[in-house]
Amino acid sequence: MMKTNVWLAMLALTLLPLQQLSAQVLDIADAVRKGYLTVSAEGAGGHDGECLKLNLKNKSKKKLEVRVPAGQIFEAGDSSLQNLMVSKNETFFVESGTSRIAKLFGLCIEASDGSPGENSIFKMGKLADGNLLKMAKYLNDNKLHQHPSAQYAVWAVTDADRLEGIGDPTLTKFVADMLGKPMPEYHIEYQAPPQDRQLPGQPANWREAFAMNGLFYYDLASDKQVDFGLYNEAGELVHTLFKNRLQKRGSHKFKFEFEIKGLPKGKYFARLTNKGNVIKELAVEF
Repeated sequence: MMKTNVWLAMLALTLLPLQQLSAQVLDIADAVRKGYLTVSAEGAGGHDGECLKLNLKNKSKKKLEVRVPAGQIFEAGDSSLQNLMVSKNETFFVESGTSRIAKLFGLCIEASDGSPGENSIFKMGKLADGNLLKMAKYLNDNKLHQHPSAQYAVWAVTDADRLEGIGDPTLTKFVADMLGKPMPEYHIEYQAPPQDRQLPGQPANWREAFAMNGLFYYDLASDKQVDFGLYNEAGELVHTLFKNRLQKRGSHKFKFEFEIKGLPKGKYFARLTNKGNVIKELAVEF
């Protein structure tokens, strides 16, 4: 019995340091609300990627494990700059009485406002709700927080942007289903903003389309020679994909792509024709 008591005492002494090192786990909003943590935030440059930098100060007497959830919003101190939303769950340990710097992945939720610069001041806002929170969780859960399509998907929710700009088919379908919109039949690719458009204060939603692509489906009741091209609203042919292609009767599909850089913005039609007669057309806009 004496040996058992000694062994238990030694075990308790062994476990004590581990207990002392254990951290209290809290969402960042709860930690701030309870007075355990103070948070100051600033931009790290730009409106996507690791664009947020936090200074976390632990005011409690315990080590904190601070969770910053995807969907947490940070509001720009300058109302002309974009608010940012965290796009990836992160957890940070902060020792009692100390501070640490934490970097976060984020995305813009106000497309028309100016892009934040390095050291732009932010304050912690509320957690996103509704479709925006669903969007943040989807990006985090599917590791899409850095995907080139992620920002366009967020803008489809916050700024009612067209789904054709998203690009990634799976992400596009998620957004279309969530918003109750039809799946787009084509995708618009945009040029990277020029250097002067990437400066702090410049709107993030600079858009200049350079290409359009998609799948075109059609049926023929008999063999025909067909043409396929892109037409403007006046009916003028602006690009040709193919001419006089002999197609057999039946169902067909093909992938198309048009360079649209330099074309005026507006409505166009991707048309399949036979001797000038329209067999099928797809209305597009960029």
